[in-house]
Formats: sequence, C-alpha cells, structure tokens
Amino acid sequence: MGALSTADQPAAPQTSPQNLLTTTFTEEFLTSKLMSVDAWHPYPRWSERAAWEAVPKDIHAKIVAQAEADQKAGWNALLATSFLEFKQNGNRSRYEAQSFGRRDHLKSIVLAECLEGQGRFIDDIANGVWLICEESFWGAPAHLYMQKAGPGLPDITDPVIELFGAETVQLLAWTKYLLSEQLDTVSPLISRRIVLEAERRILKPARERNDFWWMGFETNTRTARLNNWTPWINSNLMVANLILEEDPALRIFETTRILKSLDAYLNQYWPDAGEEEGPGYFSASPMCYFEAVSMIDAATGHRTNVLANPFIDAMARYILNAHICDDNYIDYGDAHVHAGPDGDLLYRYGKAVHDEQLAAFGAYYAARRGLTATEGNHEEHGALRLPSMSRTLPEVLGAAELRGAHGEDVLIRDSYYPALGLVTARVKENSADGMYFAVLAANNGRSHSHNDTGSYIIYQDCEPVAVDVGVEAYTAKTFSPERYTIWTMQSAYHNLPTIGGVMQHNGVEFKATERKYSTDDKRSAFSFNIAAAYPQEAGVKSWVRTVTLDRAQNRVKIEEDFELQRAVPITLSIMTPRVANVDAVGSILLKLASGGSGISQLKFDGSQIDPKVETIELSDAGLRASWGPQIYRILLNSKQPVSSGKWFYEFARA
Repeated sequence: MGALSTADQPAAPQTSPQNLLTTTFTEEFLTSKLMSVDAWHPYPRWSERAAWEAVPKDIHAKIVAQAEADQKAGWNALLATSFLEFKQNGNRSRYEAQSFGRRDHLKSIVLAECLEGQGRFIDDIANGVWLICEESFWGAPAHLYMQKAGPGLPDITDPVIELFGAETVQLLAWTKYLLSEQLDTVSPLISRRIVLEAERRILKPARERNDFWWMGFETNTRTARLNNWTPWINSNLMVANLILEEDPALRIFETTRILKSLDAYLNQYWPDAGEEEGPGYFSASPMCYFEAVSMIDAATGHRTNVLANPFIDAMARYILNAHICDDNYIDYGDAHVHAGPDGDLLYRYGKAVHDEQLAAFGAYYAARRGLTATEGNHEEHGALRLPSMSRTLPEVLGAAELRGAHGEDVLIRDSYYPALGLVTARVKENSADGMYFAVLAANNGRSHSHNDTGSYIIYQDCEPVAVDVGVEAYTAKTFSPERYTIWTMQSAYHNLPTIGGVMQHNGVEFKATERKYSTDDKRSAFSFNIAAAYPQEAGVKSWVRTVTLDRAQNRVKIEEDFELQRAVPITLSIMTPRVANVDAVGSILLKLASGGSGISQLKFDGSQIDPKVETIELSDAGLRASWGPQIYRILLNSKQPVSSGKWFYEFARA
C-alpha cells in the first residue's frame, strides 16, 4: 500500500451531532436488539482454548512472566494512613500506586491464566478479587470531594462513582466473564460477591442518582463543559452493566442512561472536533467514547451505522494533527510530551470508522511501543504495563492481525481547529525535517488547562526548540484554588509575554480573540489578539501575536504587535530544553543537551531587547522523563518600559 494522503480524508464537520446515541439506540431498539447477558459473547472465555493458544508466543511469555513476578511479590496492603495522606499533606500518588498496583496484579494473573489454561493462578485470582471486594472504596482519595463527608476516609454509606471505581468494576466484570467457572471451583461466592459489590457501589448509584457532575444530567458547576470523566466512566459502566446486570429491564434502563450521558458529552464537544484537554487525555476521552459506542453497537448485533458518522472519525483524527514526530505530541494543559495513544485501540478505531490512515498510524504506533511492539522496537522498561482489561483483551487476542496490518507514520502538514483555536504546521507533509510549530489560542478555562493562551511550540528536525513544559505529578494543590500558584501552570513559564509583571489569568473569559489563519505551499500563518487573556491591571489595549512558518526559508517568525495603557517593562518567556547561549547581540544559540549537531538560532532585535537565561532544575519524575534534569527559560526583556511596539524574532537552523 502506498502513502495515504490527507486529501483523501473528508473535512471535519463543523458541529457535533446532537443526541446521536439516544436517537440511534432507542429504548424500543434496545428492547428488541440488545443481547441477553448469556448471549453476549464479546471475547472467548478461559475454556475456549483455541483463541488463547493462538496468541503470539512472545506476548504470552511477557504476560506470564509478569504474572509470575506479581504472584511472587504478593498482594500489597492498602492502609488507612496511606489513604489519609491526600488530606493530610496533599500526596495522592503513594496510595494510587498501591491501589493501581493491586489491580495491575489481578489483571496480569487473569490474563496469564487465560493464556496458560492450567489453573495455577486461580487461587491467586480468588485472593485478588476478594481483597478488592473487601476494600472500603475502589477509587482515589483525591476524588472523595464527591462524598458528603468530603476528603479523608471513605464513607461506605455514601457510595460515589468516579474514574477508578469505574475502572475497578470493569476489571472485576471481565474477570467474572472470563473465569467464573474456574472461580466457582474455589467458591461460588466469589462471582456472587463481584455482582453484589458492583451493584452496591456502582450500578445502583448509577441508576438512581442524577447528581454526579460527570453524568451531564444536572447543571455541571465543576467544569466549563463535560470532560474525559464522562466517556471514561461510562465506557466502564457499559461493561459492568452488560456483563453483571441480571435484570433485563434494569440492564436496558441503565444502558439508556449511559447513552444519554454520552450524548451530553458529545453535544458539548468542540464543533471542530478538537480535544480541549490535549493529547494527554485523548486516550481517556474520545477513545473511551469510541469504546463505549463500539461496545453497545456490538451488543446489539452491529445493526446500526452509528460509527459511520464523520464526526466520530474527526474526533480521532485530532491525534494525527497533534502528532509532532516520533513519540512527541503537542502537550498543552495537563500533559506530557510523550503522551501517545494506544496503538491497538487507534487501529481498531480506524477500522471501525473506515479511516485507513488512522488505522495505519495505529498499527505503526503499536509496532513501536506497548504489548504488541515487534522485536527490536519494544520501548517498555521495568514491569509490563497493561492498559485496562477492556483494551488489553482485544489487543492480546487480535495481536496477530495487528502485527500483520499495514503501518504508516503520519505527519500532517497543516491543521486548523477554528473553534478550539489550534494550528499546527510543518514544512512538508510526512516529513519531520525542518521547522514545525503548534499554537493554541483558546481560553484559559478549558478542562485541565494552564494559563497558556497563545503560547507556541516549536521543533526543528524532530527535536524540541521551544516547548510547553507540561505538568508535575498531581497533588491536592493541582485541582484546588491554589492551582495557578504552581509554576508550570503560569503564563510566565510558557512562551508568552509578562506585561508590567502581570501574567495571564485563568477562566473562560480570559481568551484569544481576532484569530486569523492562512496557509499555502510557501507559508502558514496564525495571528490572534491575546489582550483579553490578561487581567485589567496589565493594562493591555491590544497584543496581536503572529506566528508564521516560512516554508521556503525554513524558519518560524513571530511578530508581537502591542499597545498598552502605560509604559511598563515587558518580558517574553521562551521555555527550551536546549542549552541557550547568548553568542552575539540579537542572537542566542540553542544547542541540544545531548550535544547533537542540530543547533537552532533565536534572532531578535538587540537594540530593543536585553536577553537573560535562567536554568530551572527539574525534580519531578515526569518532567525529567520529558526534558532531562533541567530546562531553560529565556527572558527577552525590554531595555526600558514601553507602551507600544512591534517586536520581530525568529527561530531557524543555525
């Protein structure tokens, strides 16, 4: 198969389809078409040996080896004092690591038992299921703001449904589906306990309550619009409901509610199909929506063409446009630069929506990382990390097909999301050579957003030049009123101006306006006014930033055209992982920390600007994984207070 052209793909629709699922899967349709619990057979069970024995031997070996290691390590304890750390000192990662580790252990031994079929993991699976069923709360301490008692220890009389409780019930549902007969040899009460706990903690509250903000049934006062919580939770609820709900009427009732909640999410989606939470949450947002929709479509016998809706395709194609090169993605908001998608799921998504380019990119990506990575390309280190059971099952069972599929890297030349305010541009289609830029000129009230309206990302030959630093590990402060005291959230640590010492402010009203975009074979240009992104005390009448990729000259030029109410000092921040050296008046050389030859040059008007370079040591493990032990902040300072001006500067190969 030859290269796939973006010209072959339809243009993204300009509005999201309204009430798509509830008008497709009506109650009448579900009553006649939804398969019963006994009839629904999405994957082979433990006893259906042929499918499990056909899994590639290297994948079989990886999973069994991880299961043996987990079994040897034993089951970790989840202590009340660890749970309380979030309330006491803001740490959420320690308990989450313990809780997630317990679920990873169960996942690996369930899969290993299905692959081997020898019964040697069954007792350990029974232990894991029982331990999880004995937990007071299946979710994360940080999410106990949802219970009436607030953060602290969980109140078992007030069950709440959040992300990780929903993931837990999905894991237990698949465990019962795959291994119920084998678990019955230990005790018939194990499978019954799964059903009982799922009903008490998740299914009953999901049926009877409308006040969880992520449902979209009542006014959502937590976020400007529904975010990844809605499809993430509902995709897991769909699994639990279809597998565990034994009452046919309740099963249809809850399916209808899940579809209504997913409609509320899609109804609010950006009309240009852009993902406001960025690539870091792509796998948890539109990908979860696809999982939920494809599951109900399968459970009703594939009798609809709901996945043919072009908007569903456009939602996934966002990740192609957010792909810079290799394992690098534009990382605005709470994201890391290497937050790539699940290749297998993207491949299946592309197949389902008949998008060959999307499927090819998924196959390409799956061959480079994760469980199905081919020999010599595997990038995992340490323990084998498996995605949710809903994603691991099709990945394992479909590995042979995936490895035989056509894979192709996809490097889109231009993309523009006019509603979201996102632009990306590179010199040439399907080539990482040369300069690249991405700009998000949106608002500062997006879900997981930083104060970053109008900040740019620049790469040269697939190496970072000017970057979005990303986000540190979540703590209690991350989603509190103190969020914007964290340095990575502030505009002064993005590629933006600080005006008279004043930074951008958070909130949907703080935004870019007057956006203008154009592109052709010679250049791509995006201009916008970020004055409204600053509070009144900044005194900004107008600040029009224009970012231009000059394809012929292979450079990115930036113009800052501003008018202020009074003369104040101006500072332009530029964040870079490159070692920055002022080598002459109006010139800074940006050298790769690795010492490679791909040097960049930042040129500016030295008569107006006094440069300074700061080194920021990075202690956060995630940021160090992205950029190394330190990052640099270039400060282009006005030599004197100014009330207006036009500044020009550019990035190019030295």
